[in-house]
Amino acid sequence: MSELLILSRAVHIGSCLVLLAIYAVRLLIERPALESAGQARGLAGLCLAGAAVSGFLWFWVAVAGMSGSGMLESLSPQLFRMVIEQTPPGHVWAFRVGAGALLAVVLCFPRGAWRWRLGGALAAVIVGSLAWLGHAGAGEDGRLSWMLAGDILHLLAAGVWPAGLAPFALLLRRRIKAGELVAARIAVRRFSAMSLATVAVLAASGVVNAWFLVGSFHALVESDYGRLLVAKLALFFIALAFGGWNLLVHKPRIETTTGALHSIERKVWLEAALGALIVVVVAIMGTLPPGAHP
Repeated sequence: MSELLILSRAVHIGSCLVLLAIYAVRLLIERPALESAGQARGLAGLCLAGAAVSGFLWFWVAVAGMSGSGMLESLSPQLFRMVIEQTPPGHVWAFRVGAGALLAVVLCFPRGAWRWRLGGALAAVIVGSLAWLGHAGAGEDGRLSWMLAGDILHLLAAGVWPAGLAPFALLLRRRIKAGELVAARIAVRRFSAMSLATVAVLAASGVVNAWFLVGSFHALVESDYGRLLVAKLALFFIALAFGGWNLLVHKPRIETTTGALHSIERKVWLEAALGALIVVVVAIMGTLPPGAHP
């Protein structure tokens, strides 16, 4: 059952982060230069569907664990209702389902700038509320607010970078294939600026999370949670290295050669793959006790 929980957590967290990233790329990068939105809307709908299916599976596995029964035995409307009505995680899931349903309604409207702003806000709510389903939501009263604030900031930042890498790569490929090189260069400059700011928030909030959840260098290297955190940091820095390569080597050349744009696209996909591995590591970490609480 632990493998199923990890799989459902990874798919759900990844779907939610990419959902927010689609809105971030659309609102902060694509919209100032471009008007086409059909592909972004379709991808958002696909991510929302993936989040819904994986979220149900995650909740189902959690209910089975709470009840101490098997998966088939726990598939009971009465048991689901009891968990939703009588447990804090159940309240969080009910709230998130409501936000997802509202977003699904918003996606049904084909036109209107308002739907992107409202959709982005709802996607941010869906991502930020994940904090209450993780270790931060189970924190002690004296540090609960700090842990939740750090985790919410970390999740929202991750919904821009690295989750925004895949939507940005798709945008860049579409513009290059269409010969819209001016728009592609604008997108690169905007995404670069957005990524730098986001990485700073990601690093700062990550330090806060590690302070509360790991607590010591001994726990960092001796606990399973701490070792996975080290692996996560290693993937993070490798992804940053690819981003730095794009920033320092290829970005200065985008005005003079299209080859630089192609090189940026290829390395963005590599960063996105590393981001997906980070999500898997995070999903596993969520099933383990924090290093500060062995």
